[in-house]
Amino acid sequence: MSGSGWNTIDSDAGVFSELVERLNVKDVEINDLYSIDSDSLKQLDPVYGVIFLFKYGKIDHQYALDGNKPIEGEYDYDYPIRDMFFANQTVQNSCATQAVLNILLNKDKEIDIGDDLRNFKSFVNGFDGYMVGDTILNSDIIRTIHNSFSPPQSLIDTDKPRRHHNYTNQDDGIFHFVGYIHNNGYIYELDGLKNCPIRHVECQSNEEFYEKLPGVIQKRISHFGNELRFSLLAVTDNKLLRAQRLNQEFEIHTQLMKRETWKYENELRRQDYTGLVMRLLINISKEKNDDEWEKMLVSAREKTIQRVDAGEYNERSHYLDADTSDEYNI
Repeated sequence: MSGSGWNTIDSDAGVFSELVERLNVKDVEINDLYSIDSDSLKQLDPVYGVIFLFKYGKIDHQYALDGNKPIEGEYDYDYPIRDMFFANQTVQNSCATQAVLNILLNKDKEIDIGDDLRNFKSFVNGFDGYMVGDTILNSDIIRTIHNSFSPPQSLIDTDKPRRHHNYTNQDDGIFHFVGYIHNNGYIYELDGLKNCPIRHVECQSNEEFYEKLPGVIQKRISHFGNELRFSLLAVTDNKLLRAQRLNQEFEIHTQLMKRETWKYENELRRQDYTGLVMRLLINISKEKNDDEWEKMLVSAREKTIQRVDAGEYNERSHYLDADTSDEYNI
């Protein structure tokens, strides 16, 4: 796929799982987290990290403009000597993939990240966060895989630097991805828009991670006020391979069905239906006068509002990442 831009992708377990597989990471998938509690995390054990999608609101703007301070926790400027990987986000539309990379490349002692990412990490060893982000920006492999979940026609040139946080102080519908891991005895927040990894509470084990992470995220959410739009994805082992190793027939069937759904939905994402929609609209509208056309549009709007209010478009707490358009992008 040609082009230097980074396209928009969905906050979807199937998208992230295929992205990880195409990066040749072994025995890893991404799963939905429907609630922020320890039991949900334990059920997915092992959880290598959690991806958090939230609405980038007024308080985020304020802290970005005030020295880009973290809202919770503290910066760990010594992260390089702790052998931690961190990439700043230097291009818009890339926060989803960067959240995944920031988790995976800190877990290379626990999982097989594959030759491509292993070589990438070796190459950027010693770079600062912005140089690592620029290297991601210029990686044809990573960008091509990231862009493969949308029609080619939707690609836009978005290679605009994100090194200065001069965002307007308005509630404008922007969403953003960050990652959470436990490393070096603490829970860390990995946000490409921040200066470096943010250290939160002490954490010595997976079990402690499952117990303490919900509190860290709930504390972050407490700053959102009435804003409830967020989603969580867990980076876990491959549940199909695990079920096959344990010869769990029902679980194997469940996991195969899940992957069929992922495959079908990802194929739909790659199709461009603009021409089909336009032709349908033309065929419908040519047989109606202006009043009939307006009445049909009003009825369609009302039905859409009713479905949104009923939660039909939010069954899995999925939201497009902040990359819906230039206007709604970090």
